Amino acid sequence: MLRFRVLGSGSSGNTTLVEGDGTRILIDAGLGARELAERLSAIGVDADSISAVFVSHEHNDHSRGAPGFSRKWGVRLCGSGGTYAAAGLGAAEIEGYDVLEPGVPRQVGSLTVLGVPVPHDAAAPLAFVVTCDGRSLGHATDFGHIGRGLVDAFRRCDAVLVESNYDPDMLRDGPYPWSLKQRILSGYGHLSNAETSRYLARDLGEACRLVVLAHLSRQNNHPEVALMAAESALRRRGRTEVRLDVTGPEGTDWLDVAAAPAPPPTAPKQLRLF
Repeated sequence: MLRFRVLGSGSSGNTTLVEGDGTRILIDAGLGARELAERLSAIGVDADSISAVFVSHEHNDHSRGAPGFSRKWGVRLCGSGGTYAAAGLGAAEIEGYDVLEPGVPRQVGSLTVLGVPVPHDAAAPLAFVVTCDGRSLGHATDFGHIGRGLVDAFRRCDAVLVESNYDPDMLRDGPYPWSLKQRILSGYGHLSNAETSRYLARDLGEACRLVVLAHLSRQNNHPEVALMAAESALRRRGRTEVRLDVTGPEGTDWLDVAAAPAPPPTAPKQLRLF
C-alpha cells in the first residue's frame, strides 16, 4: 500500500509524509524540527522511523526544519545540488545529504523517488514522483507554470498533490506590494487556481483517481474558490471518478493512493466467413 498525509501546507510550513510497504519519507521539512516531530507523534509515527527527507528547494517554508530534524533523528536529506548549496547545508550539522539528479530514480527502502525540475525562483527546485509496488504519487508545490516535463512525469500517477496558490483577482486587489505580486504572478512564482484548473482539464493523466490542492495562500485564496475552479475543470473533462481534496495549514488525514481499475476485457469479435 502507498499512502500519504500532509502535515503542513502553505507559507507557515510545508511537509508531507509518504509511506509504502513499511518505508516512510518526508517531502520537505518546512516546520520546525520539534513541531515536525510532535505532529508525527500525534499520528502515531516515531520520528526515528523516517528513512529520508526530500527537500524540494531552499525556501524557508520548505526547508526550515530539515537540518535540525536530520541532526536530531539521524535522517539523511536528499535534493538537488542547487538546494544543498542555496540552503547552506554544507555548513550545517546534518546526518548527510544525497544529491538527487533530475530524472534519475532514487531507491529508499520500498519507495522509488524521481526528481522532476520545476520553474520557481529557487536554485534547481524539484517536484517528486514517489512509486511503490506499481502505485505512484506526484507531488509538486512552488512553481510558476506547468511545463511538458512535469505533465509527462505525472502522466501515470495514481494521485497528484499540486499547488493551487492564489486567485488572480484576490492577489491583484490584495495588500501585497506590487513587487511581490509580480513575483507571484511570474512564470517562476506560484501557480494560480486557473492554471491548476487548466492542467486538470487538459493534462491530468487517465490513471489519476485523487487530486489534492495544496499550498493555498491565506491572503490571496480561499479553499472553496480553489475547489470550485478545480471541480469545474474536472467536470468539463468528464472526470467524475477523480476524488478532489484541499489541504489547509494543518494538513490532511491519511490518503490512500489507489491504482486505477483495469479496463474490462474486450470481447473477441466473431470472424465473418462470407
